[in-house]
Amino acid sequence: MNQHVAALLGLEQQLRKAGSLAQLFYTIVNQTHQCVAYTQSVLVLGEENGRQRVVAVSDIPAVDYTSPFVAWAERLSRHLSAQKGSGQPSVLTPGEVPETLRHDWQDMAPGQLLRVPLYAAAQDGRMLGVLLLFRAEPWPEQERGVMEHLAGTMGHALFALQRRSPFNTLLQRLRQRRAWWLLGLLLLAVMWLPVRLSALAPVEVTAREPLVISAPLNGAVKQLEVDPNQQVQTGDPLLSFEDTELANEHEIAQQALLLARAELKTAQQSGFMDPTQKARLAELESRVRLRQAERDYARSRLDKATVTAPGAGIAVLGDPNEWKGRPVNIGERIMLLADPDAVEFEVMLGVKDSIALTPGAEVRVFLDSAPLSSLSASLHLADYEPQRTPDNQMAYRLVARLVDGQGLSKLPRIGTRGTAKVYGERVSLFFYLFRRPITGFRQWLGW
Repeated sequence: MNQHVAALLGLEQQLRKAGSLAQLFYTIVNQTHQCVAYTQSVLVLGEENGRQRVVAVSDIPAVDYTSPFVAWAERLSRHLSAQKGSGQPSVLTPGEVPETLRHDWQDMAPGQLLRVPLYAAAQDGRMLGVLLLFRAEPWPEQERGVMEHLAGTMGHALFALQRRSPFNTLLQRLRQRRAWWLLGLLLLAVMWLPVRLSALAPVEVTAREPLVISAPLNGAVKQLEVDPNQQVQTGDPLLSFEDTELANEHEIAQQALLLARAELKTAQQSGFMDPTQKARLAELESRVRLRQAERDYARSRLDKATVTAPGAGIAVLGDPNEWKGRPVNIGERIMLLADPDAVEFEVMLGVKDSIALTPGAEVRVFLDSAPLSSLSASLHLADYEPQRTPDNQMAYRLVARLVDGQGLSKLPRIGTRGTAKVYGERVSLFFYLFRRPITGFRQWLGW
């Protein structure tokens, strides 16, 4: 078999065995030397009217796109593609290109160029790229015929491997200027789509209009009679205060009353004989009434030492042991009595995430105990001023209530926490995505 024919068949076999585009690029720019001699080989991919990019250079493992030679090769390929030449391999010299390309050509590459277009016959002859072969000797007709034959094989191999990577065609389309304009217009149109402004915030299930159990007097708590979440009825004891001092005060007031009554009775009996005693009756009667009021006040304080439930509900409080022996002031809240069938949601919306809200705004509640389901609620009220949260953050307090008609078999337990999504007015997608950056940028600029 002729040596040239064997080299041609061997190169075609290597092109068919290429398993990736990178392997194919290497074979085209380096192994083609087995069939035709050249000094430098450059493979440029891209359509005639699109962007053309150097993907492989002979004897170089990776293309350096900052290299002057690569930049010049891309400019040369674009210029030659714009000349609308035939699909056959063509020979060019520096004298056939503009002055800017000619000057660099003389410094960077030999003077004889064989331009070999690579087409995909399966796609109606669509141009896939160009193979540029440089050398100093002229290109005879025989070698041009060999490269014309190889161009069909190379184009088919490029077509086959690019079909295995569908994203390559998409990227080539996107690289075209028209596609970028269309993509930009589409993105601009999408940015004006109306969406609902929303914000995420922590939420907690709280009691709706609970009964507040506060300290009726100044003193120390002796013991709590209920446990957290315990069901209580009206009149059940809730807590007791240290009553030793209160009992002593009541006993002293009782003895003082008995003494005042005895003095009044003595004055009444001796008033018939002694006019001075009769004159003291009004004073002693007033003293008896005073001692009786002091006794009644001491009795009421002693009765308050045991606090009972003013209504039915469940006890909402912390650790009962923390209240034992703890001094409290009158009016200080100790616990709540809540109706388990009347709950609401307390949302702490951070200042940085605050949005314009109106009463009745939609709220979606995602509780940690049921992360796969959500509850529908509506905004009931929102504080005008932010308050400091336990984690030292400033947040607005929002109260949301359940929407009727959800068919819940069981209401969420008081104290359950989760995340709430609060919905505001409709805005553009651009404002929805860039609201926080715009706010931060404006605060940085100071306007």
